[in-house]
Amino acid sequence: MNTAAGMEEQSIESEFVRTIKYIDLYMQQKTDLFLQHYVFEPVDFLLKRIMYLSVIVTLLAAGTAALVVGVILFMATYLPLWTALLITGAIIFGMGVIIGHLLLSNKIVLKTPIVMEAMNNEKS
Repeated sequence: MNTAAGMEEQSIESEFVRTIKYIDLYMQQKTDLFLQHYVFEPVDFLLKRIMYLSVIVTLLAAGTAALVVGVILFMATYLPLWTALLITGAIIFGMGVIIGHLLLSNKIVLKTPIVMEAMNNEKS
């Protein structure tokens, strides 16, 4: 009976310690959620995109170099070499401008909770 009375009457210090533990646990959970949604997921998303982009750029550069040399040599059979180089350079420059515009005109949207909620609210 004495132990039951001790359980019912907790000291202010023990209640304060328990409250501080709950606040600490709450802050740890909020910090973990913040890091997950606003640091780790966006960084993971960007790192995957950078890896894909590096592989694609390498393949495109090698293929483009081979294609350009072939086109220049093909055109050089009918035109002087300097004309073939100028025409090929102008075509490549134009294609680069068009591809760059297509790739860079889209905005990147990270899938954070706030963005996803906003997108879902717009659809509703």
